[in-house]
Amino acid sequence: MKNLFIITLLTFGINFTNAQQNISIEAKGNLESPKPCGCIDLSEVTNENNPADILTGMGKCIELKQFEKAARLFAIAGVYGKYDTFRVKDKSAHQALMVLQMSILENIDENDKTNLMDSLKKELKSGSKELSNICQTIQQVGIPKYHPKYMVQHGIQAFTDNNGNGLVDGFNSQESWNLALKNYLHCGE
Repeated sequence: MKNLFIITLLTFGINFTNAQQNISIEAKGNLESPKPCGCIDLSEVTNENNPADILTGMGKCIELKQFEKAARLFAIAGVYGKYDTFRVKDKSAHQALMVLQMSILENIDENDKTNLMDSLKKELKSGSKELSNICQTIQQVGIPKYHPKYMVQHGIQAFTDNNGNGLVDGFNSQESWNLALKNYLHCGE
């Protein structure tokens, strides 16, 4: 009788576990891409495109096998994302850029990953002419002018603190911009 009870309990537990669903709760605007890019040249990006917009374009470039363009879009998305980590107050939101990058990279085949990595190594090589050109173009595109909602809404404070805009008080945009260029791409080194 005891064995029958244990078997019944295990069977019920397995069926209950299988019936459960994963529920994902996201704040409105989490990782949002309001102005998605196509596979465009770096100089066509505007400072109103957020990293989600730009990485959408990178994904399209990968689909089109335009890996040099993809690498350059990766670079500016990274600089903009780094800049956003300096201005977004909630540290739990700072992983938004990495999540966006992973969502693009997880869906490409190994051959495309290899080609992308080769382009990234070439385009972003420290001290190279390519990197110097990329840094100049990013500086011409300029400091982001969008509100980093994609990142603000990715953090825990999107659920716990609805007061304010999610940005650091007294933020120094020019200093943070220079730091993002230096820390993410090593521009000017």
